[in-house]
Amino acid sequence: MDYIKSNKDAWEEVFEKHRDGYKKNPIIKQLDSDFAFLNNDMIDELKKIGFKNKNIAQFCCNNGRELLSIVKSGAKSGTGFDIAENFINEANRIAELKKINCNFVCTNILDIGKEYKNKFDLVFSTIGSLCWFKNLDDFFSKINLVLKSNGIFLISETHPFTNMISMEGEEGYDENYPEKIIYSYFKNDPWIDNNGMDYIGNTTYKSKTFTSFSHTLSEIINAMINNNIQIVKLKEYNHDLFGFSSLHNGLLPLSMILIGRKNSYCLKRKPQGH
Repeated sequence: MDYIKSNKDAWEEVFEKHRDGYKKNPIIKQLDSDFAFLNNDMIDELKKIGFKNKNIAQFCCNNGRELLSIVKSGAKSGTGFDIAENFINEANRIAELKKINCNFVCTNILDIGKEYKNKFDLVFSTIGSLCWFKNLDDFFSKINLVLKSNGIFLISETHPFTNMISMEGEEGYDENYPEKIIYSYFKNDPWIDNNGMDYIGNTTYKSKTFTSFSHTLSEIINAMINNNIQIVKLKEYNHDLFGFSSLHNGLLPLSMILIGRKNSYCLKRKPQGH
């Protein structure tokens, strides 16, 4: 099964539903405020890193709202990558209307080519990015490709712990015990979903098939290390980014920020002696 092609179809299918969901509070209007679409934890880390006057890229950029917000707030330029043509067209339309120095490229992340080699000071991705990729080594090899030497990668994501529990409305969810463990932390088989992806308008519909993957924290970290990205910070939070509102009791890890730096040199394995 070509899960990437199927996922592209499912993602493009939800575009109109997302756009309807923004009608009450349009993206263009929200962009009048700095950092309009970023959570406070990510804003703090971007300020510590120093994003101003930097060339920034976003992997899995959606309609560009987060990248547009960062560039508007002081970055030099932005380049966003996403697999859905309609989302990319929308992102470029908004960038042009708001006169924000961003360009958006429609591509499978795993097909990003050498024309972007060593181009960016900072690359980031946000919630719901890593689950698109079966093999994270493939994903982080592209991070390594496009980052300049000593460039920074930042990801704000749901905590891998959340892959063990169900959200409200999902199979196995118990309103009296919402933190109940349903799935293995080491789940290897993919998630198959036909229940729709409209987290903006919160509409339900029978959708095209979306296939996603769980990744443990060690899997994420090792994939970064394997691709010459040194871990410089990991922060875990007990507040939710998406879908686990019933677990705001401060007891469980629900979200995280992970930051890495591309090494200026590559570690090479020493030859084995006889």
